[in-house]
This record gives sequence, structure tokens and C-alpha cells, in this order.
Amino acid sequence: MTDRHPLLDLPALDAPTAVLDFETTGLSSAGGDRVCEVAVVRGKPRGGRRKKFSRLVDPEMPMPDLAQSIHGISDQELRGQPRFADVLPGLAKVLDGAVIVAHSASFDVGFLRAECHRAGVPVPELGPVVCTLDLSRSLYGFSKCSLEALARRTNTPQNTAHRALADTVTTMRVYKELLLGLGGAAEAPPTVGDLLDRVQLLQRDGVGRLLLAGQLRKAADSEATLTIDYTNRYGDGPLTTRRQVTVRELRLPYFDAWCHDQCELRTFHLRRVQQIVA
Repeated sequence: MTDRHPLLDLPALDAPTAVLDFETTGLSSAGGDRVCEVAVVRGKPRGGRRKKFSRLVDPEMPMPDLAQSIHGISDQELRGQPRFADVLPGLAKVLDGAVIVAHSASFDVGFLRAECHRAGVPVPELGPVVCTLDLSRSLYGFSKCSLEALARRTNTPQNTAHRALADTVTTMRVYKELLLGLGGAAEAPPTVGDLLDRVQLLQRDGVGRLLLAGQLRKAADSEATLTIDYTNRYGDGPLTTRRQVTVRELRLPYFDAWCHDQCELRTFHLRRVQQIVA
């Protein structure tokens, strides 16, 4: 039995957090693509002092035209830069003892493992890993979950896209807003462990989604009134609103209900229900 990681019990807004991002020569670490830039911004999502780590990395291969068209990093810029093994000690230090956050975390963690394997060095021991892409899909049910789309929805400034340091700064800001938006204003943001549990439970076909569907089915049978936390996909208002609804018909993944807040019959989507409060 493994010991529970102490970071899991800290409030996610106040836990030491390292947002990681790689720029690469392509999308497949298993297919031979390499890291050409690494960046980390470390701090607490709620705010305060932040530490930044940013390095260009010699990928030991020519930069494909497609990759350069996305991030703008050329062979000329990478000439003479350190190899990944040389920047790894500094990277490992800034990741140590922190919750790891990344947008599409499996991509970045996969490249970290692949580069360590190539260099013949151990993979740094990582803390809990939070993926903002999974968070926005599972808990909020956003249909557009790119970093750019989430930045727009959370009113987060994004000066540069597809450069590692700029993307880590944007991701930290977006992560903070996603945490603040959970459960409505009436509830405290979750611990890191609670957050990861909710992401897993509320993923598509997850146990939590099945339980929510069962509660809605029961409510539809008796036209019961429920209080739900529901995602607002559009606009610049709160990400989540608490609504009182009387469920009329369930036709998954949708349900029709009288919205008491707006005094009209509305169609809701199951994936945008975060929780049924009562």
C-alpha cells in the first residue's frame, strides 16, 4: 500500500503548483519527436510570488516546417543550445514538491519520460498531475477546450500562443479561474485530491456521470425540483451558476426542465451539470 501524497490534502488554490509546457518538433514522443523548448511557472494558483524557468533545448534533429510554423522556433535559434539532459537538473528542481499542471498533461509528461529515457537518466519524481484539458471537459463540459478558448472564456489575457513560457503563464491563470468557478460561489474550491477525484468521476461515462443521469431520470419520473450547478459556456459571466429546475423530460444527453431562475422551459446538457445540490 502506497502512502498518500501530502499535496493531495491541500486546497488546490493554495498548493505549490508547477505549470509545465514543452514545445516540440512534433506530436509523437514515441515516434521520435523531441523537445525544443521547456518552461515552468511555479507558485500558488491564488496568487503571490511566481518563479519562472525557461530554456531552449537542442532537439538533435532538424526542425520540421510544420512545427516551426506553429511555435516559430528555428534551427538557427536552437544551434548551440543545451541538450535536454543538460537542462533536466534545473527542470527537476523547479518541479520538485509541487502539483504538476499542464494543458494536455499526458503530452507533456510523455515527452518528459521519453527524453529522460533517451538520455539514460531517471524520470524526476512528480507530484499529483492535473490536466486543465481534462478538467475543462469533465467538470465543465466545455465543447471547446483549447487553451486559447479557455483563455477567452475566463477573460484571461494571452499575449503569445504556442511558446512555452507564455503558455505556462496563461495556463496558471486559466487554472485559477477554473478552480474558482467550481461548485458556484457558495462552495469552497476543492483540495487537490478532491479535484482529481471529481475529474475522474465526471469524465464521459464515469461513475459520477452515471449517478447524475440516474438522479435526473428519477426526477423526470415525478417532475421533481432540483438545485444544480451548471456550466455557462458563453459570455464573460461566472463559469458556473446555481439553478433551481423542475425536470420534465429526460432524453440523454439532454433533459428538459423549467428553469425557475429564468422563468422558462429550457433544455440542459448532462455534461454541463457539475453536481446536483438538492
